[in-house]
Amino acid sequence: MEHKLISPKNKISLHSYLRLIWDYRYFSHSLAVGEIKNKHARTFTGLFLSVIQSLIGLAVYWLIFGIAIKINTGDIPYPVFALPGIIVWQYFSYLVGNSSGVLTNSEHLINKLYFPRINLTLAKILPGLLDFGSGFLVFLVIFLIFGVSFSITWLAIPLVVIVLIVCGLTLGLWTSILSLYVRDLSQIIIQVTNFLIFVTPVFYPGTIVPGNFRFILYLNPVAGVIEYFRAILFGSTLPDNGYLIGFAIISVLFVSAVIVYKRIEKQITDLL
Repeated sequence: MEHKLISPKNKISLHSYLRLIWDYRYFSHSLAVGEIKNKHARTFTGLFLSVIQSLIGLAVYWLIFGIAIKINTGDIPYPVFALPGIIVWQYFSYLVGNSSGVLTNSEHLINKLYFPRINLTLAKILPGLLDFGSGFLVFLVIFLIFGVSFSITWLAIPLVVIVLIVCGLTLGLWTSILSLYVRDLSQIIIQVTNFLIFVTPVFYPGTIVPGNFRFILYLNPVAGVIEYFRAILFGSTLPDNGYLIGFAIISVLFVSAVIVYKRIEKQITDLL
């Protein structure tokens, strides 16, 4: 039987580090399953919590922006228009909020076991994806109730979800790193995320933003995810290429976050 000695003190290449992350994928899966059980299995309401949150958010936005302000969403009924943005934002905020303090909250594991610390953040993908899936089922029901037609463009939905995961992980990885130096940062990030929803087209179409301020949306990768998600769901024209700027920025930040994680692996225990 081949034995492999893994030491966090040894310097490894980026390729070897990525391979190590893959080797510990079952560790991340085990953590994810444990979180799902704690969140959903122990209480009856836990099974429907994400659905309830999506419906409450939809009701509030529909009342304010669909009925009171009467935001123009074209031929798409407002509930059908708004819900994709809501479930995207909920998944993004979940990844960011639960990843920002993952290192400081897992000190007991880090001090006892060696594993790529980045896997703690990767373990947040599956629980959030389960909530995203339940929210999407609610969307399907509302979609059918309002009689909106399906489109072959739905085949591209997995690509949008992958980009969304990268967006959430990127901000989560960077905040988890910085939280080692600024312990209250995770709370600050939660408040900032709550504010960013207003500069993200969650409950309004990005087309209503004046051209002089459109660059704010272009720099926001989640805005691009929501706009492309809606275009795919409704079979409408794809958003302009300006949103690709945000995707390029988040790609660079994601790669750099993985590199920084690799470099500080052996220092994390001392920083906790």
